[in-house]
Amino acid sequence: MSNDVALFEGLANVPDHLKGELSDVAKALGARAGGDGMKRVSFRGGVFRMLIGSKEIAQNDDRSMNMVIIKAAPGYARTYYNQSYKEGVIVTPACWSDNGETPSSHVEEPQSNMCATCPQNVKGSGNGNAKACSYSARLAVVLEGDMKGDVYGVQFPAMSIWGEVENEKYESLQNYVKKLANFGYDVTKVVTEMRFDTSSAVPKMMFRAVRPLETDEYAIAKAKAGSPEAAFHTDERKFTKREEDGKPAPEALFESKGDVEVDDAPKKVAKSKPESKAKPDVADILDEWGDD
Repeated sequence: MSNDVALFEGLANVPDHLKGELSDVAKALGARAGGDGMKRVSFRGGVFRMLIGSKEIAQNDDRSMNMVIIKAAPGYARTYYNQSYKEGVIVTPACWSDNGETPSSHVEEPQSNMCATCPQNVKGSGNGNAKACSYSARLAVVLEGDMKGDVYGVQFPAMSIWGEVENEKYESLQNYVKKLANFGYDVTKVVTEMRFDTSSAVPKMMFRAVRPLETDEYAIAKAKAGSPEAAFHTDERKFTKREEDGKPAPEALFESKGDVEVDDAPKKVAKSKPESKAKPDVADILDEWGDD
């Protein structure tokens, strides 16, 4: 990871002798406390990219990154574009949904009153046998090595949510969360490794549990989950444009339409109760994933 990333990781990384209020020079040049945009992690082009707003300021060439998931948007977002993706061209989506059930109130011309009955939700409405309207999951996370630092937004497309994973150590996002629940663990209470699936021709993420959070770490994660930054990344908000990795990211960067088929809207899964009151040690989970 470059030195730029170290600078990007937030106040926790600033030397004590350099901490304090912004100088008159910084204010005169337009700086303000907290920066000018929310921080996000992108994986466009198979590289972890750190962004403030839409501006990329650093990259991490590692194939994996450890994080703690602190909050998720309710339901899966959906987005429909009536124009083909062109790199570098900013396009407004024609329709979108923040909960995966009904169009956002900000949409000027909804394609349908309900996502389930929308013509853009029919197989073949997109390229090949795919649907024209795509799913995504929006999460707020903190980095394992800087939990007291910044909250980042991460957006995963359908291929990372439900796609098949050939590596037995890892799972797709939904299967990962369900598997943890079957062991009696909540996904917000462990360190999660997200890793690029190198067997995929396009950027796709897969997931596994690394370790449970310590008591103090879990307290930090819960506090961060209630922050304005976490709310921004997961609450309903107006999607106004599409960028190379924007809000939401263009599906063309993540999958070829037709590669992943989702027959129906994602079904809500009831939490499984452990067979016994004794919670298995996280080592059992790691063994289950085939950890070395």
